[in-house]
Amino acid sequence: MAGTKTKQKNINRFRQTYPYIRRRPRYEMVLDKEVTLEVGEITFTNTSSGTHVFTQTFASAPTITAISVDSESNNIANVNIFVSSVSTTNVVIESSQAFTGKVHFHAILVAS
Repeated sequence: MAGTKTKQKNINRFRQTYPYIRRRPRYEMVLDKEVTLEVGEITFTNTSSGTHVFTQTFASAPTITAISVDSESNNIANVNIFVSSVSTTNVVIESSQAFTGKVHFHAILVAS
């Protein structure tokens, strides 16, 4: 599993400011490797399988994390969510039984 290190950089320190103009720090995150990230959701309507086509371009199959959300307030989103297949273009997420709700997921690829 590849990893990356992050640093916070104050953007205001890279330009000249005069003593009577005090600027509040503005931070940006700086990574040492290229990271491709996509966040999305799949709506399940009384089904146990859902597919999402990525809008980002992944060089290889990303790592997927997923969780079920009870968006209908019907108390049936207590299911096991798992990834049945993942490729560079899409992901198929399945549940242990049919339910109505949403599945939120993150697709992350850290280039090595």
